[in-house]
Amino acid sequence: MKNMKTNIFSLIFLGLSTLSFAQLEFGVKGGVGISNTTIVHGVSKERIGFLAGAVAKYPLTTRNENHYIQAEVLYTNQGEYSLPKENGHKYKAFLNYINIPIMYKYYFDDQGKDFFLEAGPQLGFKVSEKFDEGEPEIENNIPKSFDLAFNIGGGYSIDRKFEINLRYQYGLIDTYDYVKWDNKTNRTSLLSLGVTYFFK
Repeated sequence: MKNMKTNIFSLIFLGLSTLSFAQLEFGVKGGVGISNTTIVHGVSKERIGFLAGAVAKYPLTTRNENHYIQAEVLYTNQGEYSLPKENGHKYKAFLNYINIPIMYKYYFDDQGKDFFLEAGPQLGFKVSEKFDEGEPEIENNIPKSFDLAFNIGGGYSIDRKFEINLRYQYGLIDTYDYVKWDNKTNRTSLLSLGVTYFFK
């Protein structure tokens, strides 16, 4: 896993190094999200958490300002609450990730104030977890350290400096392993509202 992470970061750095840094735009992003995980905890309740990190945007054409590739590095709260039927108590099943979405971004106009759509894959690396003691399935469910997801969303840009976006993330792989009984395929899900500021 460590070798895979090293190779992924090396490929990202190599790709960025081939670009013209004069055309790169950098910014910061923060927001709030509602997350859960399919199946694994049976009856569950979504977690409300935060996300924050850095953004880099690069134009795909010089003919207009409509098409971009945007890469982000975000610290993201994910997971959910487990609500077993036995006692009705709410248990934390929290996972925190460093997520790296690579998004294609299309602005409807090449002016300063306009709407945009975005879509692209995302690499996720678990950096911490928090599970309350007493949760009935805690001994069986083992969260994996890597997640692969796909994002789709849209938003509004103000002078290409301030942007607000709504994005939905859906996991493409199983994010939980098991010890005793098969917990089926568990995919991450995150609906987030973010605000981005680009340094001009």
